[in-house]
Amino acid sequence: MLRVRRRPVKYARLEVRPDGTVVVTAPEGFDVDNLIERHRGWLEGKLAEIEGLREIAESGFPINGEFYQVIHGRKPKVHEKFKTVVLSPNPNDMVSYLKKILRRELLPLVDSYAGRMGVEPGKVYIRHQKSRWGSCSPKGNLNFNVRLIAIPPELREYVVIHELAHLKHMNHSKAFWGLVGEFYPDYKNARKELKTWWTIVELNPYWKWLARGEV
Repeated sequence: MLRVRRRPVKYARLEVRPDGTVVVTAPEGFDVDNLIERHRGWLEGKLAEIEGLREIAESGFPINGEFYQVIHGRKPKVHEKFKTVVLSPNPNDMVSYLKKILRRELLPLVDSYAGRMGVEPGKVYIRHQKSRWGSCSPKGNLNFNVRLIAIPPELREYVVIHELAHLKHMNHSKAFWGLVGEFYPDYKNARKELKTWWTIVELNPYWKWLARGEV
């Protein structure tokens, strides 16, 4: 699927969304067909990558970087021993349950790293965000996406360190990345893996269902 957005931009921009939609942002009169043709190889590679991830994404409900078998039931439940997830009929109930699990895992991480990094975060919120894994407000409050429950624990750890580092540097400066690297040396690889996992969650049918129910 191709979407063309006409905007008063200086340079045309080409991107591939996690769902496989190709989006071109370009000024009026710009030759979109020529742009696509010039980047055809790159586009075909990205679309093939997404199709490969789609197959993975549809293999179950992602929890901690693994794919659990889905069972439909009255109350939401995650059975780590049996690698199963019970989905309740109400997506909001499911999201609330996942938020509670994630909070129990994240709060000790936040406390541990905050002490080691010499920062004092404010409140910690778990939200169902549709564009980012986490954020840090100017008041020092931390927001984490409930989608973090889907990814490997070590990547959650990176997200916590990333947001805590913003309490000292509210930007992505060299000093910021220096602080992140001090506590998570492999942060560059983590960022790449997070992009892959974001696509997987976007393509996952169960998270799509949860997104429709939770604003």
